[in-house]
Amino acid sequence: MDSVILELSHSIKRVDTHPLQRVLYSQDLLKIPKFLERFVKHPICVVQPESDEEVRAVLKISRKYGIPVVPRGAATSAYGGAVTIKPCIVVDFTRMRKIEIAGKKAVVESGAVWLDVEKELNRHGLALRVYPSSAPAGTVGGWIAQGGYGIGSLKYGGIGKNIEWLEVADFDGIKKVGGDELKNYVGLFGTTGLILRACLKLRDNVRIDSVAIKTDFAKSIDLLDGAYHGVFVNRELAKMLGFNEADLLLLSYEGEAEKEGDKELGSRMWENRFNLFRAGREREVVFTEAILPYETAPDFLSTVDIPVEAVFTKDNVVFLGFIPVGNYYRAALKAIKFIKIAEKFGGRTYATGMLFPHKGLADYAGSYKKAIDPDSLLNPGKAVEGNSFSRMIKLAEMIV
Repeated sequence: MDSVILELSHSIKRVDTHPLQRVLYSQDLLKIPKFLERFVKHPICVVQPESDEEVRAVLKISRKYGIPVVPRGAATSAYGGAVTIKPCIVVDFTRMRKIEIAGKKAVVESGAVWLDVEKELNRHGLALRVYPSSAPAGTVGGWIAQGGYGIGSLKYGGIGKNIEWLEVADFDGIKKVGGDELKNYVGLFGTTGLILRACLKLRDNVRIDSVAIKTDFAKSIDLLDGAYHGVFVNRELAKMLGFNEADLLLLSYEGEAEKEGDKELGSRMWENRFNLFRAGREREVVFTEAILPYETAPDFLSTVDIPVEAVFTKDNVVFLGFIPVGNYYRAALKAIKFIKIAEKFGGRTYATGMLFPHKGLADYAGSYKKAIDPDSLLNPGKAVEGNSFSRMIKLAEMIV
């Protein structure tokens, strides 16, 4: 591998081969059980490109030597999208973070942090339409690669509906894609190309006014009209988060709140929208997520007896479950069962990543990947390709 490192060092300013860095860059937020750690392979090095030219150089060397590349942002996802399951070159995009504003759109590089983008837009009287709950750390490219829903998705939909175009790099060069072509990149974890920058649709930076309402889930659905953001937390999760021990609906509006409710609690819940995962600080938890249609979401929730958040989106409902850990393996099986129950009600897992490529959520992209990456060097074993972890999950699904 010395020749690979040498070539990379001649082409890219920042190349790191330190053993500790290689260990740190081998995982993301996904907790991997010890008996499965043998399937994680340390990268041969970590590169931090600062320009398109450096990204092209990495891909040229990757193809020449047949060494995979794994793109990485802040690694705030727990789907294993940035886990290195083969010796590879990790491409850390966090030094590519430029922001350019033009009218009601912003061209933002992949490594820019969402909250930094929002603050810069606010200085110009603008704001993001949607952003993730991990916005203080999560990067633009990372969330697009996961294909997420988040704050603002009730009014504006998922991140895929809020992108004008992407610039991506693959072994044939750099290209701009938009419209229907976006589906070959959004939610595919960099398996079809490395996201360099995105043109994001924006909104005016109007004040967000929020109210909290004590109500059950089914009634919450009838109260969503006109809201910018809506989220339901059941009483178990509300207690964990330090709010009232009751089922709560948070409704946030662009401008004056249109519904009656507790404005003080609503403001507190809105201000804590980035702190959801603190629910797992005092006690270890396993997170599990599923997406369901509005029609069957109430029936699904009635079968769940764990702390749950439900994010209402323009298209569907995203459920996030918190499973307290006594025994990790039992908790993991409960997490898998959560998704299996969702599937019975017409739902699906939230994302693929390393864990769920066998779910077939991105089957349409399989032939596309084979065409542009026949040697599977772009984040192999993710989204559209199986791996040891997904095979273990398939076996576990047979017993839960």
